[in-house]
Amino acid sequence: MSAEMTTTALIGAQWRGLVRLGAAAAVFVVVMIPLQAAVFILSPPPGTVEDFFALFQENPLLGLLDLDLLLTLDYLVLIPFYLALYVVVRRVAPAWGLLALVIGMFSLVLFVVSREATFSMWMLSDQYAAATSPTDKAALLAAGTTLLTLYNGGTFGTSYILGAVSTLMFSALMVRYRIFGRLPGGIGLLTGLTMLVPANAGPVGLTIALVSLIPTAAWLILLCPHLLRAARETLPEERHGPETTPT
Repeated sequence: MSAEMTTTALIGAQWRGLVRLGAAAAVFVVVMIPLQAAVFILSPPPGTVEDFFALFQENPLLGLLDLDLLLTLDYLVLIPFYLALYVVVRRVAPAWGLLALVIGMFSLVLFVVSREATFSMWMLSDQYAAATSPTDKAALLAAGTTLLTLYNGGTFGTSYILGAVSTLMFSALMVRYRIFGRLPGGIGLLTGLTMLVPANAGPVGLTIALVSLIPTAAWLILLCPHLLRAARETLPEERHGPETTPT
């Protein structure tokens, strides 16, 4: 076999649906990236708990969007995408592929956990608006402060870095085994490198996070047709049928 061979021809029929779903997930995330950027630019998140409470009372949907509702949806949609990447690399690097998958899934779980504030701030804002006692208002403000601290805290940062590690591992395997050619893997390595600085690491982290959207979108766009092509491939034994032993 040629050194340029990819693993697309080694994906069995039982994985086709999952790989197609992974390609669809990539398209979905690419479409969502400019929407998320537009929300951030047109409506920057408020700087204080009181401002968040006021925003939720005025426009609950905008409050949810400012607290990463779309990004949370993206992370959930990435589940079949990570699984599709694992299917692609599993035949040439099963152990490393499994490790990359586990790290990626753990990153998704931590991110969703860190977004507790997304809906909880809405509920707290309703309670704050209805509260009449200064003591109750102070307690609700303290609860909101805690939520925002967790929102921007270590769980989110850890999730971000683990996502970078998973992306780097999958991309390194693609480059190492020339899966889909070198370009998708190379862009994936660039994407992973830009994700090593968490978005909550001050202005520098936020700037790098915005810049990382460009290689991320390019990576997903490059992978999508390859994943769809992989889903159309058939193993030789499936194409010709199982061999039978004469009796």
